[in-house]
Amino acid sequence: MVYVLIVLGLAVVIAPLMSAMPNKSQRAKAALRDQARACNLRVSLRPLPPIPPRFRFDSDDEYACYERRLSAHLHAAGRDERFVSVDGEWSPTSGVSTAPKWLSTLPTGVAFVELSEQTVSIFWNEKDGVEGLNTLSQAIDYIE
Repeated sequence: MVYVLIVLGLAVVIAPLMSAMPNKSQRAKAALRDQARACNLRVSLRPLPPIPPRFRFDSDDEYACYERRLSAHLHAAGRDERFVSVDGEWSPTSGVSTAPKWLSTLPTGVAFVELSEQTVSIFWNEKDGVEGLNTLSQAIDYIE
């Protein structure tokens, strides 16, 4: 009887600790984000910027923002370009310009891209894992 009470007492103490441990998918995402940092990408968890209703963008995915500072020769004063992917097709959120060709090289899980004066921010669902991360990093290198 005493042993049963000891086992139950240990279970009561250990159960909350076990539930706080990251599961396999959480560990995989953490490893992917660590690798992104090694590729000079800053990863942050923030909501998607507002997407105009005309795009009828609807997704239940969770997105992480992968951001990289552009090299000095790509800095453009006043640049504020945003692009959204709907059904695999890239469109600017404002204006009538065409989307840059490098956007088509991004992994399929990328939903939104924002180019500012000095940085590029890419909102990605991270489902393609390391292969998608490599593709994303290479696509940023194609920015002209």
